[in-house]
Amino acid sequence: MDCAKYVVLAAANSRVVDVYVRYINMLVGRDKACRLGQYVARLLIYLVNRRVSQLGKTSSRLEWIMTLTRIQQTLSTTRKVMRSGKFLAFFQQAVRTLTSVGDDEVVRTLGAAHKLGMCVFMVADTIGLLGTTLALVRLRNPARVARLGQRAWMYALIAQLLSTLYQLRGLSIRSADLQRVRRHVGKAGDVMAERECAMEEQAIRTQRKGLTRQLTTSALDLAIPIKGLGILPLNEGLVGMAGSITSLMGVQDVLGKASG
Repeated sequence: MDCAKYVVLAAANSRVVDVYVRYINMLVGRDKACRLGQYVARLLIYLVNRRVSQLGKTSSRLEWIMTLTRIQQTLSTTRKVMRSGKFLAFFQQAVRTLTSVGDDEVVRTLGAAHKLGMCVFMVADTIGLLGTTLALVRLRNPARVARLGQRAWMYALIAQLLSTLYQLRGLSIRSADLQRVRRHVGKAGDVMAERECAMEEQAIRTQRKGLTRQLTTSALDLAIPIKGLGILPLNEGLVGMAGSITSLMGVQDVLGKASG
């Protein structure tokens, strides 16, 4: 009994369980996990459909498609319920971004555009949930509402991409200026200035890493509304893979916060 008690206590107080509990207590963590399952299911549906087209239909393959479709639809609906009303948060963030003092004007404008685009996307998402999924309100044209949301999401991602590229360009200019300063500091033999330059270089490296990750996420996510709006003939496999990658990156980010 003592041994079993010790094992139970050790398991309950382990770091893995602690991080897991912190993760599931975060709404964004549950959303990212559901998103990962949703897009992995979407990718698998594409792969199984390709298998069917190559080798023919069988009962097991059709059952797989039906099961994965249910998983995708259920997780999609779950995420819509969890984020319903979130447009108010994006609206608040957009206003605060526009009225913030001291930030670069271009970054501030593009940041506000991103938040406003996400706000419109979330409004359309919530209306679609109430009208199409839950049938609580009557929509004259649900497809138009869905397209409005997809278009707003696309514009938000484009604004985020432009902002990230602009900030990366600014970091490149800062890095070039820092290299010129370091050459002068090296000639002068100023130890304190050399340390400050090293700290600045580390800060630039950290910011560039974060911005590069954001650029990758935005570029991959952009494939989803582009596919939804029919702007480019992207296949479901590419969209499912893009969504799976960005979802996994999101899960990693939340896990980092939970374990920190």
